[in-house]
Amino acid sequence: MASRTRGGGVQLIVRDISEILLIPPAQFISIASIVPYQAFKTADGDILIGGGNDRLFGIMCDRLGKPEWKTDGRFITNSLRVKNRVVLEGMIEEATKRKSTKEWLDIFDESGMPYAAVNDIQGTLNHEHGTVQISYLISYRDQDEANFSGLVLARNMVTEVDHPTCGPMKLVNTPVKYSYSTPSIRTPPPTLGQHTDEVLRDVLGLSESDISSLKGEGIVA
Repeated sequence: MASRTRGGGVQLIVRDISEILLIPPAQFISIASIVPYQAFKTADGDILIGGGNDRLFGIMCDRLGKPEWKTDGRFITNSLRVKNRVVLEGMIEEATKRKSTKEWLDIFDESGMPYAAVNDIQGTLNHEHGTVQISYLISYRDQDEANFSGLVLARNMVTEVDHPTCGPMKLVNTPVKYSYSTPSIRTPPPTLGQHTDEVLRDVLGLSESDISSLKGEGIVA
């Protein structure tokens, strides 16, 4: 969620967006009490669809071109959809596999229904126009729709650092932005054992001989 305070001018893109977009489809577990709410295969990838209540399920049916599902006795209520989960989820995926992820994103646009493309890391960082988007409802009770656009490149969410051993590498930058200061990555990620001596000596107070002994026995790197 993008938020701003009057004093410090803090902006924060909520973690939920990137977490949903980066979840591998095979690891996205459907919600036991809500059907449908999971990722489905498309012609070229995966898309997350959430029909959290009867109204949203109706929207999904219309956008999928299956309005008759709304009056199907097996799917009229969420409890019935949960009972007939396997059948309904199979029918949905049969429909979603007929179009590309991009086509479905266009179809679901401004529908008020929870949906999102499921991207891998490269797909997110190299997203068209440098943005990643997800549309979902903050409150099912109030049916308040919120659209979030995380400007990955424009917000400097990916930065390049020079690693002394590995050379230039791209890293995910801090999501917190301030008006009067610029949080940043101070050091590149360490190599294996790079700070072993420093931690053992300066933090744990071990002597050089103790450190050498630990290394000789293969206890530390």
